Amino acid sequence: METLKATNLNYIQAIDPEAIEKIFYPYVAINSESGTPAENAASAYVYRHFKDHPYFVKHPEHFGLYKVAHDPHQREVAWAMVKGSSNRTIVMVHHFDIVEIEDFKNHKAFAFNPETLLASLAEDPEAISEEAMADLKSNQWIFGRGSADMKGGGAIQMAIMDAYGHQEDFDGTLILIAVSDEENLSGGMRSAAVLLDELKDRYQLEYILMINSEPHQRKTPECGMLSGGSIGKILPFVYVRGILAHAGKSPEGFNPVQILSEIVRRTEMNPSLADVAEEVGEMSPPPTWLMVRDSKTTYDVSMPLTAFGCISFQPLSSMPDQIIRTLVDMARFSAEEVAARVNVAADLYHKHTKRPKRTVRWAPEVLTFSELIQRCEARFGERFHAFYQDALKKENDNMYSGIDNHAEATWNLLDSILDFLGTDQPMVIIGVVPPYYPSVSYLDRAEHTEVVLGLKQALNALTTENYGQSYDLEAYFTGISDLSYVSLKPEEVQTLEVAVAAQMPLYGDFYAIPFEAIARNAMPCINIGPWGKDFHKISERVLKEDLLHRTPAMVLKAIETMLGKAGEASVPAAETQRIHDIS
Repeated sequence: METLKATNLNYIQAIDPEAIEKIFYPYVAINSESGTPAENAASAYVYRHFKDHPYFVKHPEHFGLYKVAHDPHQREVAWAMVKGSSNRTIVMVHHFDIVEIEDFKNHKAFAFNPETLLASLAEDPEAISEEAMADLKSNQWIFGRGSADMKGGGAIQMAIMDAYGHQEDFDGTLILIAVSDEENLSGGMRSAAVLLDELKDRYQLEYILMINSEPHQRKTPECGMLSGGSIGKILPFVYVRGILAHAGKSPEGFNPVQILSEIVRRTEMNPSLADVAEEVGEMSPPPTWLMVRDSKTTYDVSMPLTAFGCISFQPLSSMPDQIIRTLVDMARFSAEEVAARVNVAADLYHKHTKRPKRTVRWAPEVLTFSELIQRCEARFGERFHAFYQDALKKENDNMYSGIDNHAEATWNLLDSILDFLGTDQPMVIIGVVPPYYPSVSYLDRAEHTEVVLGLKQALNALTTENYGQSYDLEAYFTGISDLSYVSLKPEEVQTLEVAVAAQMPLYGDFYAIPFEAIARNAMPCINIGPWGKDFHKISERVLKEDLLHRTPAMVLKAIETMLGKAGEASVPAAETQRIHDIS
């Protein structure tokens, strides 16, 4: 069956919908739950798909599996490259991992089979919302785990690669990267950044655009959404060490929960800690705490010794060092306020019970993780270094074997360090746990602004004429995506390495970011994905029209615009200048 039509010898006009379906349904059928060895079945599927394609039979060096570094599940990045007559290269990326299916309840057996799931949900109207049921009855949507997020976009990209595999002489180069772990730590994309660096050197490639195909959401059915970047994410931790005491002698101790609670109160959903990009009318979500706990695992009458929490920031423009400084300042205010309150209460207790006047005044100290390490090294020298290396190895081994996650391992490591250091005053330590996602946007560089605004113009011309639909452009994809590892400025590398690596206790072996490789290969990026709804829910679904027709046409148009008709990818200089004058 013919899977493509050509406008000329170089560029593809359309993809046969059946070609996408033949990839999509077997892809969705794979349970590739994120953070598990099951993801390997999805990378193997992508590899097998290209293995028998005539182009890759002829060029076996142009596809393969690339190991994710230091991965406990031995996961791999699946990749393929169609090398045309030019080194100007477009990269398409998608992730094949999915979230778990616990919310499917009685429908778990059908989660990966859209046809049987449709029938099962139709008989259980209470399982999904009224809107979802209406979409189900319309027969315009395909339901199933991973249908939207994001094997639909992956199937489109793979079908496009198949088509271009029959066009070796086209004026450009096309690469597909299928990655694991996007729903967790983006280990696949971080390794893919290194792979792209290697491919660039091996084939002298010039990266001109990355296309992601994450599903988009809509405010109205008539208007879709393109994304010219991706929001960032950073997870600062706050570790509080108190002074242990029996509950009946509370004035003799210091409960760490007090300080952590005060920090949470000052920061949770605090809009002053969010970024606002007024020029494009976008704002980052105010920060929220994802974990807040004390160290007690069983009941007794003692205070907890430590408390630990992780807060999620999703910046548009704030850098990690700015966020850490802000959090340190708020922690100092919180610690001082709590200490004053505790000192007053303890003094009052001593006064009323006729005890001797207190000689100890609580004065908590707030340090960043790097400052804590510097203090230990200055005080103990080689003895601390030897201890620290052993403690690091233990926690890395625990993570690799699955005993602890990053937050738990970080907490354990800090307990060990504070036990080694010793302290007679409460302490607050602030740092970062993985993952870290840099924010990226076409607003960051004038040349990227020109490319992305030009693509918006070309894509809207296509969709308006052929589908009666328009597409808005957002500067930041707000769902967090692998596009974060696409573009860094060279001058940002050192700042990020210091701010992230120095403040992340377990940075290095198990988790690292190839900042330099990302900066070397920085390229503009755009998300062109199908319309989807209810990601991560039982009613996850993708619009058939987008999956089979509109989105493939848009991705093809973006490729043609960038490689074949560069004039269409430009916008008036005045418009580009206007954006940057505002920003």
